[in-house]
Amino acid sequence: MIKAIIFDMDGVLFDTEKIMKKGWEKAADLLNFSLTEDRLKQLRGGSRERNCALFQEWYNGAVDYHQARKIRSDYLNAYVEKYSVPPKKGLYELLSFLKSENIPWGIATSTDRTQAEYYWKLADIYEGISASVCGNEVSKSKPNPDIFLKAAEKLQVSIDSCMIVEDSINGLKAAKAAGGISCMIPDLTPYSPDLAPFCDYVCEDLAACISLVQTIGFSSPTP
Repeated sequence: MIKAIIFDMDGVLFDTEKIMKKGWEKAADLLNFSLTEDRLKQLRGGSRERNCALFQEWYNGAVDYHQARKIRSDYLNAYVEKYSVPPKKGLYELLSFLKSENIPWGIATSTDRTQAEYYWKLADIYEGISASVCGNEVSKSKPNPDIFLKAAEKLQVSIDSCMIVEDSINGLKAAKAAGGISCMIPDLTPYSPDLAPFCDYVCEDLAACISLVQTIGFSSPTP
């Protein structure tokens, strides 16, 4: 039975992964390096430290990860400043349902807290968050389970009673490693049979999570 929900942020709550992909493509063009879709998949959900190590492995020091990431971040920030942060389909419908049923929810994102909180306030969801853990607050990033275990601890709910909603391979691996109930909402990474070991459930969008929660069953952890 579900007692709380933990969400990833980019690609799950907000439609920002597509914007970041364009930012990475701009960085690759400006710095003259190749960034395949497979490599983009590996970057999604990862911390700066982990992704920096991947760049070192891929490019042997020929590409400055931090310079490339700044180009990507500047592209994303310019978009958000102009258009605000784009919510994913069903976001407010699902959050309204969780509020009506007194089901607490939290966010576990690889994004640093300053930027993440800025997004939450822009999207007007900040006040509803019961707990949050950001990328600069854990020593090991996804696919390690630490960020979800810490979020469950903050929610004061056993991890096996938490449904974890993710879109990336790194996030899904972390969810299963933590022992949570994993639910994939495909974004840029489509669902495929090789992801089955990491996905307890797959939903089309956030709105579809409502019927899933009702089917599994839920109860509020608060007296």
